[in-house]
Amino acid sequence: MSQKPHALQLSIPSTNDTTGDGPSDKPHTLYHILWRLPLRSATVKKRYNDFLALHTSLTSFTGQAPPLSPPKKHYFGSTVNNPTRTEERRAQLEAYLLAILNAADSRWRDSPAWRSFLALPASWSSGSPHQQQQPFSGGLPSGPITDPTLWLDSHRELKTLLHDARIFLSKRDQAVAIQEQHEASAAAKRCLVKASALISALDSGLREKAEKSSGGYGELLEGEIRRRRDLVAAARQERDALESLANSLAAKRMQASSRPPAAAERNALFQGRGGRVLGAPLPETDRTRELDNEGVLKMQQEILQEQDQGVDGLLRIVQRQKQMGMAIGEELDLQTKMLGQFSEDVDRVDKKTRVARKRADKIS
Repeated sequence: MSQKPHALQLSIPSTNDTTGDGPSDKPHTLYHILWRLPLRSATVKKRYNDFLALHTSLTSFTGQAPPLSPPKKHYFGSTVNNPTRTEERRAQLEAYLLAILNAADSRWRDSPAWRSFLALPASWSSGSPHQQQQPFSGGLPSGPITDPTLWLDSHRELKTLLHDARIFLSKRDQAVAIQEQHEASAAAKRCLVKASALISALDSGLREKAEKSSGGYGELLEGEIRRRRDLVAAARQERDALESLANSLAAKRMQASSRPPAAAERNALFQGRGGRVLGAPLPETDRTRELDNEGVLKMQQEILQEQDQGVDGLLRIVQRQKQMGMAIGEELDLQTKMLGQFSEDVDRVDKKTRVARKRADKIS
């Protein structure tokens, strides 16, 4: 058999019997579904009832039953502790999955029910030209993302893009060479463009989900839709902040590089007179408005001396607190010794009292 374009391999190599967590859950059999892709593989554990629910969902989604039906339910007898019946059903369920996987019609494989049942990654594609929604895999999404599992995978990809954009902007600010600055800036813009496309696709998918009627396979509850809207809003806010940061820093750098320094600034820079021009501009105060560089330096030295004096005063207060603590500790030790002696005296008086009481009893 020629390899399918989706390169997905399915099998059910093993099973196990288990009991649910609830007190009313009965023992049942779990079927270990192993799927393999060129770069990934995983095992998904499903009950027989999960296969029946998948069959119902696929039929409802496509309007036609899959090419093979799952095995019928045994009303007399169970697969638990029955290796023969378990192996028979395992083989039938594996054939059911392979029939859907190898079918010429890919409608069942394109459904959200199939993807969610196997917990397939967002990069997986059935290879069908009629697939309703292609996953995001490095390019721009082609439309709204409505599949719940694919939505979460795409949101994780969105967070990665925003994180990468922030890293590239940081590299651009730290770069010295102009070529490195341009490369980092271009990489950050590419990440932001992809992030914007993903945000639009995720938002559109949520709107379509909200407009659908309740019920059916894969529908989201109102609370989950609201939570995902909050995630999209937070991502959009972070995207806007990064774009604003990129544009503002780029504009400042272009403005600084295009404006020649004034003659007064050059003279002040090299001669050390005429005002403060080194460093970033700071807000003026009443104390610094009329001072030059030397005056500001003296004022800083005075402030540092005042701070040193304040630290010395705080140190003396801490030392006094330490001495008071040590004195309190010694007083507590003395009180403890006195209480011990008092306890011994009480015991001694109590013994003498009991002896005197016994003698009085004998006399009476």
